[in-house]
Amino acid sequence: MIPIVVLLIAIVYGTLFLIPALISGSHYVKAFLLLLLSQIAPFGFNWFNFELILYYTPFGLTPLHVGFLMASVLIFASKKRGSKIIAFCLLLASIDYSSNSLPKKPDIDIELVHTKISQSDKWENENIIKSIREDFNMIEKAIKDKKRLIILPETAFALYLNKNEIVIERLLQYSEDIAIITGGLAYEDGKYYNSAYFFDKRQMKRADKVTLVPFAEKIPLPDFLVSLTNDIFFDGAEDFTEASRPTDFELDGIKIRSAVCFEGSSKAIYANEPKYISVISNNAWFLPSTEPVLQNLMLSLYATKANAIIYHSINGSQSVIIEPRQSLISRILTKVKG
Repeated sequence: MIPIVVLLIAIVYGTLFLIPALISGSHYVKAFLLLLLSQIAPFGFNWFNFELILYYTPFGLTPLHVGFLMASVLIFASKKRGSKIIAFCLLLASIDYSSNSLPKKPDIDIELVHTKISQSDKWENENIIKSIREDFNMIEKAIKDKKRLIILPETAFALYLNKNEIVIERLLQYSEDIAIITGGLAYEDGKYYNSAYFFDKRQMKRADKVTLVPFAEKIPLPDFLVSLTNDIFFDGAEDFTEASRPTDFELDGIKIRSAVCFEGSSKAIYANEPKYISVISNNAWFLPSTEPVLQNLMLSLYATKANAIIYHSINGSQSVIIEPRQSLISRILTKVKG
């Protein structure tokens, strides 16, 4: 189905770029319409985002800042009388003047796991036992290193974890010495979930995914086409089920919002302004590609907008702690105070 999905997405995005050209010949109208259309998320994909381009710049990260910058460039290029002054004023208006203080990292010693298991090997039956043993070894090492929390990637346990009492009991035993966040599937009441599991002090909590990946975990089409698509391309398999709201894990009085891969770049996860977020991903699906770079940039953008710290544990690319971007004013003030 991959070639069909790629073609479909290409047609949709191509249409978004075509619309401004068909409506008007004015560069200003085209820029405005393109900025407006960039707020649309076709099939749930929200990665067409002009704000990403400005992340490593002193410019603001809102559609308004992007609009000011676009207008500045267009007016400067017009070379009309007085245009440079107007363009310069708009350029100044597009800069981020906010003064934000970075959130403090929680007083928790965290082990952020990074694995390299290819997608072709991950779900083979003969590899699952080996993978589980490796997960246990990483947890045991983290316990020896006296870590308080270990975060493993998405589907680190490549099975319906809630149905495997032996593995759950082992994780509950480990949780007497260390808190664990790990990925695993779930099956309950005839429904399938992509989930994050939290173990601490012999207690288990599950966070089901809120935002599913279009065409991979959920077919974003009318119901009659969903069944037909699943029958043709997925051997009759059913879509995963979405949770109704994000889930927080609580550790030593600190709330950690749970996110699984794609939903880390969805607005739903950042509801009620969480300060600490655990994102677990399996990027082996996309390698080799630029997806891990774009994903990291998307998470950085959302971390900055929410002023939150993201702990991102990944299979397939490097795990990383993402902190909010400091504005130019904040950096200047920090240096002055220092």
